[in-house]
Amino acid sequence: MQANIRHQVSPYLVFFIIYDSQVGVGILGFQRTIAAKAGYDAWIGVLVAGCLVQLFIWVMYNLLEKADGDIIDVHTNIFGNVLGKFFSFFIIIYYWLASTSVLLGFIEIIQVWMFPTIPSLIVSILILITVYYCISGGFRVVVGLSFISFIFPQLLLIFLYFFPLKMAHFSNLLPIMNHSLMDLVDSTKSSMYTIAGTETLLMYYPFIRDPKASKKFAHLGVLFTTLLYTVSSIVAFTFYSEEQLKTTIWPELSLTKVIQLSFLERFEYLYISMYLIIVTGTITVLLWCASRGLKKIFNRKQKYTLLILSLLSVVLCQLNNESFKEILNKFITQTNLWIFYGYIPILLLLLTLLKRGNKNG
Repeated sequence: MQANIRHQVSPYLVFFIIYDSQVGVGILGFQRTIAAKAGYDAWIGVLVAGCLVQLFIWVMYNLLEKADGDIIDVHTNIFGNVLGKFFSFFIIIYYWLASTSVLLGFIEIIQVWMFPTIPSLIVSILILITVYYCISGGFRVVVGLSFISFIFPQLLLIFLYFFPLKMAHFSNLLPIMNHSLMDLVDSTKSSMYTIAGTETLLMYYPFIRDPKASKKFAHLGVLFTTLLYTVSSIVAFTFYSEEQLKTTIWPELSLTKVIQLSFLERFEYLYISMYLIIVTGTITVLLWCASRGLKKIFNRKQKYTLLILSLLSVVLCQLNNESFKEILNKFITQTNLWIFYGYIPILLLLLTLLKRGNKNG
C-alpha cells in the first residue's frame, strides 16, 4: 500500500537515498580489508560486488511491486499477519544494529583523530539528537538530508583524490589478475558488506511517488557508489605499498595528510567534520527504516519507536570496545549476505507462486 502523496518523494530522489544508504564510514577503511583477501586485484571484487547489488535492486523492485508495499506487507502476504510480523521484526533489528554500527565506527574515528578524551556518550547523544530531529520532520526531510550530503560534501570530497594521485604508482596494480578465483570471491564478499545499504528500499518503497520510474535512478545510484568505491580503492592501492596498507586502519582518511593548504594545517579535521553530514544521513535513513517498521508491527506512533531505538543505540555505544564492535560487524555482515542475498530472492519466488496460485484458483 502506497503512502499518502504528501509524504512521497519524486522518483529521481531515490538516487540520493541509495547513495546515502551505501556510503558510510566503511569507505574510509575498506581498502585494507579487501586488499587482505585479494591484494591489489581487490578493486575487481568491488566491481563484481556492484554488479551483484544491481541484480539485488532488480529482485527487490520485483518483490515490492508484487506486494504493492514494503517488506512487512510482503511477509504479511506470504506468512499471514502474526508470522509475517515475526519475520519482519528481525529485518527491523538489522536496520537498527546497522545504524548503531555506523555510529560506533564514526565515534571511534572522532576519538582517534580529533578528540581522544571525549566520551562516547556525548558524541552519540549529539548525533542522535540531530537524527531524531530529522526523522521527526518526516520522510521528505530524511531524503532532503541525503540530497544535501551528496551535493555537499561528497562532490567536494571526490576532488580531493587528485592530491594523492600526484604521488601515485600505478605499477602497483600490475600484474592484473594474479590472484586465485577464491581470493577474488573473498574480496567480493568483503566488498558486499562495504557497499551494503540498498536494502533500505524494502522499507521506503511505498514513499516513492512513481516506483517504476524510480528504477533507473536506483540503478544509477548503485552505479555511482560502485564507481566511487572502485576509484577510492585504486587511489589507495596506487598510493600505499602492500605493507603500508596492512598497518593503515583508515587508508582514505590517512590520504588527507598529503593535502597541504597555506591556510589550513590539519586538513583531516575539516574532512572528518564534513563527513559527519554523510554519516548522519546514513544513520538517519537506517533509523527511519527501523522506527517505521516497528510502528507498523506494533501499531505505535513512530516518534515513540524512534525514541526507544535512539536510547538503545546510546546504551550500545557505551560498549565501545574492539571485541564488541568486531562481533557486531560480523553479525551485520553475515545477516546482510544471508538475508538479503538469499532470503529475499526466496521471498520473490514464494510470492510469485502465491500470486499464480490465486489467479489459477
